[in-house]
Amino acid sequence: MYMRFKEEYFFCSPKLLRNIPEVNEIFECIKAVKWQPEFKLEDKNHQSAYNKAFEQEFSNYLWSNKPLLNDNPKLIGDFQKNDVFVEIQFGNSATIYRDYYKFHYGLANKLLSLAVLIVPTNPKKFFPTRKSSVSNMAEFDFAYKYFNLLPIPVPILLIGLLPEN
Repeated sequence: MYMRFKEEYFFCSPKLLRNIPEVNEIFECIKAVKWQPEFKLEDKNHQSAYNKAFEQEFSNYLWSNKPLLNDNPKLIGDFQKNDVFVEIQFGNSATIYRDYYKFHYGLANKLLSLAVLIVPTNPKKFFPTRKSSVSNMAEFDFAYKYFNLLPIPVPILLIGLLPEN
């Protein structure tokens, strides 16, 4: 069993992206991490465990970890390979605005050609035993609505992690 997900594309074609090896690697990294109601890895629980699991999977494909787009202000992503830049967001929904700014900055400065945002589809079900609040967590539907409203064309692959295998 592997983690399931859904995807949406903004200012790019799913058919075109399927021919980019990095996109297929992203899908393989996600599939390699199994969703569990109480996900644990090493000494980490839930969000930290998922972050660590994704870090391990992306490193298997030789992705750069914590790529820096700009030093002042600090614009750091989660992973980058060639010109594909990935953010995995389990934070507050307001972080999606910051992520979009990073994507736009990277595209405008020729530091990336595709941005990928990975978020849960339903935070309450994805993290069912999380003690801290997930009521305002970044999530797929919020990002989808927000990216549809923006007039600036940034190629984005939005991936929603499903709380199921």
